Amino acid sequence: MQNYGSYQSIVYKKITYGDIIMSHSEVKTEILKYILDAKYGLLNYVRSDQSPISRTIGSFAPDGENLFFSTGKESSKVREIEKNNRVSFFFEHDNQAPESWKSLLLIGDAEPVSVGSAVYDTAVERLGAKSPRFRERIAKGDLANAVIYRIKTSELEYLNRSNGNTPLQKIAVREL
Repeated sequence: MQNYGSYQSIVYKKITYGDIIMSHSEVKTEILKYILDAKYGLLNYVRSDQSPISRTIGSFAPDGENLFFSTGKESSKVREIEKNNRVSFFFEHDNQAPESWKSLLLIGDAEPVSVGSAVYDTAVERLGAKSPRFRERIAKGDLANAVIYRIKTSELEYLNRSNGNTPLQKIAVREL
């Protein structure tokens, strides 16, 4: 099991799964573990022509209820997110059985993290701990060609069928 102790606490307005009520700590741990166990996530955004776009991202790491991710500075997604920073990030593990299916959607605003800030240092540390590819970029001194974003999550949608055929849970995140 991975260590989740250094991550900020998550505060939820709703933490019920069907008839099952989970503590804040249980929900936080379950969602955090799901993100940390994911190899890839789907970044979703809307282009300026209103076309919805999904891109697979491997360099991501949780930051409390928020999420850091990294991408190339010259990528089209950077230009599009500058115009409309409302994004979602979707996680769904491979080879799940239908009766224990889980998925997670984070919805929020993606904000670039300023190089040299304390948040940037935290992002580099967490992204390096989570992503082998990001660790390689750190070792090569190749971060100047990357942008690190922090999604300020406003809503989570968590589907967890392992507790029975419960409906999708929408969890509103409030400021700490």
